[in-house]
Amino acid sequence: MNDNKSGLIFLGKYRFKFLILVLIFLLIFLSTVSVLIGSISLNPLTIWKIVINKIFSTDIFEKDWKKNIEIIVWNLRMPRVIMGIIVGASLSLVGILMQALTKNTLADPYILGISSGASTGAILVIILGGAGLFSVPIGAFSLGILTSFLVFYNSSRESFSTSKLVLTGIAISSFFSGLTTFLVVSASKENEVKSVLFWMTGSLSGSNWSTVSISFVALIISSVIIYSMHKELDIIMTGDEIAETLGVNVARLRLIIVIVSSLLTSFIVANTGIIGFVGLVIPHIGRGIVGAKHKRLIIFSILMGGIFLLITDCIARTVLKGQEVPIGVITAIIGAPFFMWLIKKSSYSFGGN
Repeated sequence: MNDNKSGLIFLGKYRFKFLILVLIFLLIFLSTVSVLIGSISLNPLTIWKIVINKIFSTDIFEKDWKKNIEIIVWNLRMPRVIMGIIVGASLSLVGILMQALTKNTLADPYILGISSGASTGAILVIILGGAGLFSVPIGAFSLGILTSFLVFYNSSRESFSTSKLVLTGIAISSFFSGLTTFLVVSASKENEVKSVLFWMTGSLSGSNWSTVSISFVALIISSVIIYSMHKELDIIMTGDEIAETLGVNVARLRLIIVIVSSLLTSFIVANTGIIGFVGLVIPHIGRGIVGAKHKRLIIFSILMGGIFLLITDCIARTVLKGQEVPIGVITAIIGAPFFMWLIKKSSYSFGGN
């Protein structure tokens, strides 16, 4: 199937804008629903009064709610909701980048090993007793970006090969996964092991405004950089030789993709653990609805990724009474069948060597 003629690719300019407005409305609606979920019942109107007061740092609305309600809404539930949106958007963006770079619809950071390296770095800091806001993210980012450069260096020593890239990524991912398991097994504190194991399967429960702000800045900067290069991403899909002929600096573009992907993936893994399949599922949904042009695909996927994560987080918090299921479990249950469908639908793939 030709990507360029699939789905609703012929959406007009105004229809696309309308679609984006619908997604934004849906995002706001699901955010409200997500904040409502919990042991303490809340009023949707009260939620937005609190949020608006906090955003503008003034009492626009008279406080007719208790102090503990404000704490629950603003300090506990809202950071989780915003982090879910950021994580979904970031993973979707990285999925687009990896698939464009490798010209393979089955590529994402988890296949190329970036997340496994980041996970090992974060867990190493946790087990060694690292403290402070930046220690876990820095540990994750350091090993994440080291992993990405190992993968790309090995796959492009003679000539760049997407097949070698994926195979190298799988090998390095397996190595770091084994190392992570060893670190967890050798950990001495039982509570520490339990928290790490839960973190490894993904959770938004530890979100706070400090981690949200850092991840948000990383997403905004990355999105602006990548969106400004949407034409280059379209051209590189035709092949490296054609792209170079048309004036695209392929080596520079690859480097930017590696750095941006490593940055986003590492911060996500450091703050929420491993949440799989988002970067695989969302870009494909996007191509089926708005087409393969990155100018539209990037905007759609960022919004859709946030919506997808909010939905899966709501499921994770409600599927078992009185117990939260790691969000990575839910995304895997949804994403794994989709992944198998993609493998079976072999004609839906990019070119590559």
